[in-house]
Amino acid sequence: MFCIFVLGILIHGAFPAALDDYVYRNDPYYKFEEIGKESGPGYTMYMINMTSQKWKSEDRLDHPIWWHYLAITIPDKIVYKDAAFMLIDGGSNDDAPPTVSDNFVALTVAFAVSTGCIGADLKMIPNQPIVFKDDPEQKKRKEDAVIAWTWKTFVEKNSSDPEFLLRFPMTKASVRGMDTIASISKEKTGNVINNFFIAGASKRGWTTWTTAAVDKRVVAMAPLVMDLLNIQKSLHHHYRSLGGWTFAFDDYYHLNFTQDLDNPNTTKMATHIDPISYNSRYTSIPKMIVTTGGDEFFIPDDSHYYFGELDGPKLLRKVPNAEHSMAGHEIGLLFSLRAFFLSVITNTTLPDMGWQKEFTPTGGKIYLKTDRKPKTIQAYHAKTTDNKRRDFRLVIGQPGDPSKAFPHIVPWVAEKVKDMATFDGLDESVHEYTTETMIIPDTFPFPDCSGRDFRLVIGQPGDPSKAFPHIVPWVAENVKDMGNNTYMAEFTNPPNGRWLAFFIQATFDGLDESVHEYTTETMIIPDTFPFHDCSGLSCRGTLV
Repeated sequence: MFCIFVLGILIHGAFPAALDDYVYRNDPYYKFEEIGKESGPGYTMYMINMTSQKWKSEDRLDHPIWWHYLAITIPDKIVYKDAAFMLIDGGSNDDAPPTVSDNFVALTVAFAVSTGCIGADLKMIPNQPIVFKDDPEQKKRKEDAVIAWTWKTFVEKNSSDPEFLLRFPMTKASVRGMDTIASISKEKTGNVINNFFIAGASKRGWTTWTTAAVDKRVVAMAPLVMDLLNIQKSLHHHYRSLGGWTFAFDDYYHLNFTQDLDNPNTTKMATHIDPISYNSRYTSIPKMIVTTGGDEFFIPDDSHYYFGELDGPKLLRKVPNAEHSMAGHEIGLLFSLRAFFLSVITNTTLPDMGWQKEFTPTGGKIYLKTDRKPKTIQAYHAKTTDNKRRDFRLVIGQPGDPSKAFPHIVPWVAEKVKDMATFDGLDESVHEYTTETMIIPDTFPFPDCSGRDFRLVIGQPGDPSKAFPHIVPWVAENVKDMGNNTYMAEFTNPPNGRWLAFFIQATFDGLDESVHEYTTETMIIPDTFPFHDCSGLSCRGTLV
């Protein structure tokens, strides 16, 4: 234990947490072997089978040995010899080894060739499916169903074993992935990798946060569609906005976990897995936090509960007219990751964006101040379809079965500011970022428990567990140029008791023809909520 303590001090400069103890505990099961190779124009991709750890034992679950496919792409022309990009990815243990035709392997190949830096795709985070021995359903759990079971177990068993939380092995596997990339780089090129840019989406986005918290080799991070920091406060905000829980939380709802939101053991759990608990460790790490306007898991203005508190360099990128999977936006995501990485790895100053939100008697304003003239600048806004929920999801729960998805069309519309603005970056690249989102009016349809609903997918009527379309488009509009690289977007409260969400997006030229695209936070007007908050067992709620 003393060695672990010293290692924690050396790595973090702070007292080590339980997560550090688990990640850096020696595990004799760690190993890797090369099982394949593919070459293409400008690259060679090595397929690695990596065993990352033994998580718990056979008396707790059906396969405690975690193994992964790790696709490592080495470009023919290496520009950044001491750096690598790792995408933390999903997948099943039943999958065959991926090839370069795999969407996310292809993304890392394109990243490697276009930057001159090793790119890698780490699969099967988490290992799945998993069957837990004490699960009365003996269900082959995947994704959120696995996470929900470990959360439920931790809370119900008096928070006695934080290492049972799935975030622990997911994080350790990601650190072992970086170890393996460094070893393969040394073997194939002779180069020593000391700097990692890591990214991941959803549960892997959460793992991006925790991996950066425990490993100082991470010099840049891009958590994608996962900004549920300050978990309990954010989830109470979720409840007040929707009057229940999105159908996407069905795995947690099915296990009655939502009624434990205020349980003291849930608070203890947050100290182990909530990224904001590791805030001081992010001080030196540039962060590009990517979210979507129509995410069926999260609320557009969740950032209000953490962004101001978050330490270190930070930029937001909200993708309008996209749901949680970001389907159809992969190429744009690649360009954003590339622009961000090139600036960080060359120590080129990233665009600096500061903003203020102001509620007015008739609506709201966002003022954006940048450190350079943007290449383009515009505001995006979307309106809820009704006055029942602050709901901007693109898919909602099906009528009659909210556990199933249903389309929910909430388009985000772009508006220009008087002076078109974007920011030039290095090597002809362009930076594009946004402000926070503001929702007007600043009201909620529910007493602190219909809603401020901007999801693109909602639960189907009659079955909220099934997804259902929810048309909430985001529309672009001009913003007003106030002079001196200051811009203002202003919107009025929509009629009929609905809500409007908006943010400002700016692009900047980056290195090597890349483009930075960043946004402010999202503001929702009016500043009201349709539901009262829940407390205690009343947080069980319903799916919507």
